Amino acid sequence: MPRNVRNFWIEAKIDGYKNPITFGPKRKDGGFHMVINQRNKGKVTTGAIIQGYVTEEGKIVLTIESGQEPNSMLVITKR
Repeated sequence: MPRNVRNFWIEAKIDGYKNPITFGPKRKDGGFHMVINQRNKGKVTTGAIIQGYVTEEGKIVLTIESGQEPNSMLVITKR
């Protein structure tokens, strides 16, 4: 974990990479949008959509949506 964490900090450990891939937004009110694709019967489909953003009221929101099912998860915190 970095010393100075903004609203989000992402760390991914992936086969074939020696070190984890880590990153986060640079601005105080920054966010991110990530799409994870995967194979399905030889085609590429969306497995998940993950978003993080800050509302005008200053709430920090994380959403995780399934690319296949109408399922989602919502996490709301304060700065």
